[in-house]
Amino acid sequence: MKSLLNLISPATWYVALVVIAVYGLHLNHQDGYDQGFAKAQSDGATEIANLKKTYALEKQAETARALADLQAEQTRGNQLASQLADTKDNLRKTTDKLTGEITHVTKLYRRAIDAQPEPLPACVFTTGFVRVWNAANGASTASTAMPAQNAATSGTATPSSGAGATDELDSGVGQTQVLFNQVRNGEQYGACRAQLNRMIDWALNESR
Repeated sequence: MKSLLNLISPATWYVALVVIAVYGLHLNHQDGYDQGFAKAQSDGATEIANLKKTYALEKQAETARALADLQAEQTRGNQLASQLADTKDNLRKTTDKLTGEITHVTKLYRRAIDAQPEPLPACVFTTGFVRVWNAANGASTASTAMPAQNAATSGTATPSSGAGATDELDSGVGQTQVLFNQVRNGEQYGACRAQLNRMIDWALNESR
């Protein structure tokens, strides 16, 4: 055995030692690579988990903000709708009150504060008067047109382009009808103003 070892040249021994060293370095490098890969893989998984958690929290917060904004808008919308309903209710109460006073203020009058009341003199409103009144109020529906006593009072018998004999006829409309029409128009105009104001409030709030 000893003689066999003596036959191996120093160069062979050197090569063998280099091979052993290289192989050892390779094994050491492979272990380091495996450890580094495992650590990188673990760190990557941890980072991904953290990113998912952060995204979930941000998404949850965004959803909560959107829900809060929606609830705030719904609350404001309900408040505006409630205010508009209250305004319309008050306008209707005013209409009912004024309508109840029409008969009182269109039947009797006094020539002086100490005079006896007497029947209110007749006041003639011509067909032309009724036509112009309705046109000025944009009366295209029965709800806003002045009540008429006959077909000649509808405001459509005479063209709006000129006055004629028909315009000068008694329309049959009295002070009661004129006042009633004005009271109803007042309610509708008030409702339109209230609704427009609520729309403006809503638009201004949305633009902020």
